[in-house]
Amino acid sequence: MEEPKQQNNKRSSADIRSEMRQEGALYLTFERPQLTPDSWWNEWKAMQKYGFFILNTGCIMPYKYFRKTFKTGHKLKGHQRAVHCFLNRTPDQTVRVNQHGWPCGEQISHLCHNPDCVNPEHLVIEPQWKNLRRNYCGENGHCDCGMTPRCVRTYTNPETFANSWTLEADIKKAKVLLTNLHATYPFNILPSNFYSAEEVKSKNRQKRRNKEKKHDKQRSKKAAKRRKTAHDDGSKDSKEESKEPETDRSEGEV
Repeated sequence: MEEPKQQNNKRSSADIRSEMRQEGALYLTFERPQLTPDSWWNEWKAMQKYGFFILNTGCIMPYKYFRKTFKTGHKLKGHQRAVHCFLNRTPDQTVRVNQHGWPCGEQISHLCHNPDCVNPEHLVIEPQWKNLRRNYCGENGHCDCGMTPRCVRTYTNPETFANSWTLEADIKKAKVLLTNLHATYPFNILPSNFYSAEEVKSKNRQKRRNKEKKHDKQRSKKAAKRRKTAHDDGSKDSKEESKEPETDRSEGEV
């Protein structure tokens, strides 16, 4: 499984989970859908192991590295992984326009209008023109875009939405929020200390690695110093050997 890549400072899974947990994330573990191939299931598990944020809107948000709005994250975003795993398909781009000239290449629509959501019940694959039309949902205070399935909330731009939701970190309340999802895609919510033993082991391994790196660096410095000393001594001996010996000339020698 792929790990989040950090330039010059790769973080361990334990560190990321610890950060997520401190910010209120929960450990949702879904049952594998029957028809999902190994590759797509592994994509999902690579994201699932860090935990998710549950919003009061029913949205499920992954670690930032997998979010659509996090531009420097993984190329395969969380909503794409969710569609692969739970809808068991990818958008079809073979037909670009219909007979009316409308854009018909398929896209992943968020019924919640939250581009970072990975709740499979909030995702649908549909033609681009339908996805665009959903951006005009809610003029009358309810879903009035005319699309099927209906939007789960009216449209607001991502900036407005980011300031409107609240986080649900209580396991019991989160289960209530996700009741419909559980009926379709069963999952468990693990206790917050589920990975504690693994995280302790991971931190100990990291300490050992850091200690080994420090010792390796010290040994390398010492070895380099010894080589330099040996080189300097060798150069000094070579210079002394290259000098011509002075000969004493006795009287009478010509």
